[in-house]
Parts: sequence; structure tokens; C-alpha cells
Amino acid sequence: MTRRSDTPHKWLPMPETVYPEKYHAVAVWRAAIGLFEGDRAAADRWLHQEVMGLGAKRPVDVMRADPQQVLDLIGRIEHGVHT
Repeated sequence: MTRRSDTPHKWLPMPETVYPEKYHAVAVWRAAIGLFEGDRAAADRWLHQEVMGLGAKRPVDVMRADPQQVLDLIGRIEHGVHT
């Protein structure tokens, strides 16, 4: 039986360095789905509507330029911090 190492090999690039926009988009989608407790339809609706915490912009639009801003908002919502 072979064992999988927890540390990546030096010669294999990490996914976030090869395709950063896709890596971050997936992270935002997963966080949104988690915010809505697995309800993908609700997460999709939220990502495509204007949100006050993002200056009345749609999370799907903001995540293209700054995915961390959307992830931060999701974290604040999960912890009950009003923005």
C-alpha cells in the first residue's frame, strides 16, 4: 500500500498558482454553499444579487476582481458581524 504525502512535491505546482482565478472562484462558491448549508440554489441566487456588504455589487462580479473580499464578507455573515 502506498501512502499519500501531506506535503506536495517541490516539482508540482499548487493549483492556486497555475489557475488562480479558477481556484479562488471555487473557494468562493464552496464558501457560499456552506453559508447556505448546502443549498446550491440559494447560494447561486445570493452570488447573483446585489449585496449591501459589497457596496451594492453582485458577489459574482466582485469575486472576479477580488475573491478575498467576497470570502471575507461570507465569514462576517457566518459570524454575525453586521457590515
